[in-house]
Amino acid sequence: MCAMPLKLSNSKYAPWLGGVFVFFISVSAVRLMGSFEERRYQQQIRSEVLQEMSVIRAKAESAVNARMALTMGLKAFASANPELINDQQWFAKIAASMTKTSSAIRNIALMENTTVKNVWPCEGNKSVLGVDLAQIPAQRAAILETIRSRQPILAGPVELIQGGQGFVNRIAIYETETADQADQGEFLGMTAVVIDKEPLLQEFLSNLPRNLEVALRGKDGRGERGDFFFGNPDILKQDPIQLTIVLPGGTWQLLGAPRTGWNATSPLALRIGILGCLFSLAFAGLFGGLIAAIMSSRSALHLAKEASEAKSQFLGRMSHEIRTPLAAISGFSKELRTFVQGGRAVEFLDIISKNCEHLTWIVGDILDVTRIEAQRINLRHVLFNPYEIVKDVQLTIQHQVDEKNLLLNVQVDQRIPQNLYSDPTRLKQVLVNLVQNAVKFTETGSIHIAVELGRCGDKEVELIFRVKDSGIGIDPKYLECIFEPFCQVDSASNRRHGGTGLGLVISRNLCRLMGGEISVSSKPGLGSEFTASIVAEVKIDNWRKINMKATALKQLENHAKVTKKHQHQTLAGVKVLLVEDGPDNQKLIRYILQGHGAEVSTLNNGQEAIDWLTNSAENQADIILMDMQMPIVDGYEATQWLRKFGLKTPILALTAHALAEDIDRCIEAGCNRYAAKPIDREQLVSDICELIEEGSSVVTH
Repeated sequence: MCAMPLKLSNSKYAPWLGGVFVFFISVSAVRLMGSFEERRYQQQIRSEVLQEMSVIRAKAESAVNARMALTMGLKAFASANPELINDQQWFAKIAASMTKTSSAIRNIALMENTTVKNVWPCEGNKSVLGVDLAQIPAQRAAILETIRSRQPILAGPVELIQGGQGFVNRIAIYETETADQADQGEFLGMTAVVIDKEPLLQEFLSNLPRNLEVALRGKDGRGERGDFFFGNPDILKQDPIQLTIVLPGGTWQLLGAPRTGWNATSPLALRIGILGCLFSLAFAGLFGGLIAAIMSSRSALHLAKEASEAKSQFLGRMSHEIRTPLAAISGFSKELRTFVQGGRAVEFLDIISKNCEHLTWIVGDILDVTRIEAQRINLRHVLFNPYEIVKDVQLTIQHQVDEKNLLLNVQVDQRIPQNLYSDPTRLKQVLVNLVQNAVKFTETGSIHIAVELGRCGDKEVELIFRVKDSGIGIDPKYLECIFEPFCQVDSASNRRHGGTGLGLVISRNLCRLMGGEISVSSKPGLGSEFTASIVAEVKIDNWRKINMKATALKQLENHAKVTKKHQHQTLAGVKVLLVEDGPDNQKLIRYILQGHGAEVSTLNNGQEAIDWLTNSAENQADIILMDMQMPIVDGYEATQWLRKFGLKTPILALTAHALAEDIDRCIEAGCNRYAAKPIDREQLVSDICELIEEGSSVVTH
């Protein structure tokens, strides 16, 4: 609506046009949501297909390798005992024992050279006895490749002499002359295990999801170059997911795709469309009604703006009329100051000048009321001394206190830092308002100003200002009213004491802008106490000394500079173990250290570090960089455990907390030093060099 031209927004058609506009925007958003849902659904389908195919691949590799292990076992025995190749009784016992543990085995054969000499079971397989497989054209190439490679090769599926199809796993047998020269002797023959195709495939292709279509190719272990031996080759037209099944001596390729294709519609897309259109209609109606309501209140808003502008113009004129004589007073007092050489007159002129300046600020603050209401007031964030602010306030109102013979008592907490960051002008304005109010409504007695240190943080402190008087006090029913614009407790008080009623309003809003608040407690006839607070920025070096262990203190003193001794030193050959759970920090620190020649190993948490360092004597490091905040086992616990285990390797703590208690905790856990994040490249290299030179010195407690 804000983007509409003014004439259009004032038109009687604006609600309708706004509703139509919002409807089309909403429908466009619904269509976009539907598009996102379709893409999400496609990704979900692809992920599910990939997951199912990964399971199939794992089952296939397990099933094939289990059968091929039989071939390897028989080959090993025959290689060591070549005289048993023609021993049918021995072969029958061995073969029967081997096939008990594995199904889908059609037969096991033992060949002398390339001629079948033994086969088990004999029933149904006698036809292959005495057959020279090298003379069969369909198998000759595979036989010769088996002899040449000396590796197990899975051929097939092939048409079996006994009938049916199967996979043949063959491996050549070479005489073993000595234990050190296995398979280096004369070629003796071959062993083969024939696996039925259908039972084997059924073992890992059964229970396929109804919507999943799969195919296998790679006859004779040739992978994507081999022929299809299961499924429909047309699956290639469906952009299938392709996974490689790794076999000894070759590969198969598993292809899979949804039977309904990849472009299936998400069941949620229709719901999103229907509900989205209904929502668009409802939202368009609400938006049109909102425009109508805004238009109906426009004339009242226009009148309110005119009144506000009139008030602002009046305040602006008043500000100008008051500032003009103030400028003269201030200018002449400064000129007079040049003629006065010393004494009380100089002090009085200074008071005049300061009060002129302060009164000018007050006039400006009258305009601040409108700025505050419009949320357009800005603060200056500059360095100031709170002690000087209190002194200036005291100097400003001292003559008023003296005129009424009041006692002024000022007490400032000596723990307050001298250098803080906030808006000193606004702070002084608040304090002057509070103290002047106290003086105004106190005829006899005293004014007490107390400045206290409130909450303390690493970067901020809270300052609390209390102004207590022994004046007339405030009726409880007026305690909230006094913070409202132009509010006076009663007309008689207003006539007697004067004032605009804006001081407390401005002060409360200024305190809130500076992160604090103003409150009041009062009893009629006993006086009032106003409490104002602000939050100011502080540098840690200005007000707090870090109390830490001797080694950590030494490090802090040298942290700002890198010693010349290590500034250009490399870490060539230094083995660094980095224990850090953040992958980005891992990459950063590894990059820094490897750039200086270090060999860096990375682990993700304290438990991994404990396991890595204690489970093998080969896992050693010259220095350990230990992050203190990690999952599973943090750096503190891991360091304590390693020190109890007797590890003397220097440990450099990595921490995002550089407060005294955090540094002490690192040292107490057994770390030699700490490095604060973000990491300083040169300082980190220097610390590592120094720790390696210091050796295994560990702080004990």
